Amino acid sequence: MGNMIAYGALLIWPLVALMLYMTLPVGRATIWTILGGYLLLPVLTAFDFPGVPPFNKYSVPTLCALLLAPIMARRGEFRWPSSPVVNLLMAIYILMPFVTGLNNTVPINVGTVSIPGMGLKECMRAAFENLLDIGPFILGAGLLGNERGHRDLLMAFVVAALVYSIPILAEIRLSPFLQRTVYGVMQSGYFQQQMRYGGFRSIVFLGHGLLVSTFCAMAFIAAIGLWRMRIRVLGFSAGLMALYLAIILVLNKSVGAIILAALLAPLVYLVRPRRQFGVVLVLAFVIVLYPALRGADVIPVSQVTRLIEKVSAERAHSWSFRLKNEDMLLNRAREKPLFGWGIYGRNRVLIQTEWGETRDVSPTDGTWIILVGMYGWVGYVACFGLLTYPFWRGFRLRSKAIPIASATLMMMHLLNLLDLIPNSSLRPITWVIAGALANMAAVGVRRAVAPNRTETTPAMQPALQG
Repeated sequence: MGNMIAYGALLIWPLVALMLYMTLPVGRATIWTILGGYLLLPVLTAFDFPGVPPFNKYSVPTLCALLLAPIMARRGEFRWPSSPVVNLLMAIYILMPFVTGLNNTVPINVGTVSIPGMGLKECMRAAFENLLDIGPFILGAGLLGNERGHRDLLMAFVVAALVYSIPILAEIRLSPFLQRTVYGVMQSGYFQQQMRYGGFRSIVFLGHGLLVSTFCAMAFIAAIGLWRMRIRVLGFSAGLMALYLAIILVLNKSVGAIILAALLAPLVYLVRPRRQFGVVLVLAFVIVLYPALRGADVIPVSQVTRLIEKVSAERAHSWSFRLKNEDMLLNRAREKPLFGWGIYGRNRVLIQTEWGETRDVSPTDGTWIILVGMYGWVGYVACFGLLTYPFWRGFRLRSKAIPIASATLMMMHLLNLLDLIPNSSLRPITWVIAGALANMAAVGVRRAVAPNRTETTPAMQPALQG
């Protein structure tokens, strides 16, 4: 729980959102309402009322945007996704808790701990929470599906990262202190997790150094794309900004984010957009199929562990710990494979010790294992189907003129989704990007362009088809 400042920030954010929508175009206001809330509002602080999802740093900005965007948008500016595939996946994801609830009405009793079953009230609350999850996807598809929207997203990430770099550097030097000092939020054990290589990783207001590094990596990719388009950022070369953000990323000491950024940055700068989509589609299939491959023991986890050991024994130990937890949670998920165990932590592994204590021995990290455990393979496919639909959309448009802004945003999204395999970094801004890319536009007839020019025309309009 946070202090009065933390709760005050949540209460004030609707006013901040209103000012954004009154002063900015509706698309940009949507971006800054959701991205700003993600970066600035406190973690572990919420107004929690019975029967509805908690109002926290994720749901409050989303609700503000969902309420204000349709009102402030000009006539015809907001377009509901027309793809039958997208609409079907959204319906399944929203309604999934009702199906899951039918199979999870009985409480789970382990020792002195009793986890309640799911009734109609719990199902309605979970369905509303899933609706809030994909609300940013709907907004991104409806307002940000054209090249201008994609450029606005790239620019917002870079500008936000430049501003955010100041507290990031302060915490790298002094240790994570801002969320405790400003919002009074204390996270047990998280301070030790940010100690790396004789220094610290920054948390700022995101709750974990991994999330900060993922954000910085995505902003770095965005800066590379703007550099290729020869767009200046705050009067400076985007290439210079990319170099600066790369330094921030390295200083924050998250190896996974650094590796992903290093692998994807050359593709963004050197490869034509239409050639990028073949690569991203293959990686998208890997992302979607990873849980099944992991469950079938096809992924060579032992070889990966030995490779990590050559780099760092500490990282290898962390990797092995994650794999052990995944195995336990996968075994738990296999008991209800289609629709999962539902909410309240019913998907977790509880044991009773010899001295009578009931303990949760299954920390959850990857987003995929959380989804499979809660809503089964059907819920997983619905969620990751929406998140990876943009890659299929881009692949279908590869023979046309794809804007560099769209291709760059696709690479940012790919980085984020790859990070979802080991980490739980699915956030509202991820859904905004997925929606904007799902509604990606392209020129009908491809034309020759210079390597560093945007492959687009002013006449582009959003079009979403299944």
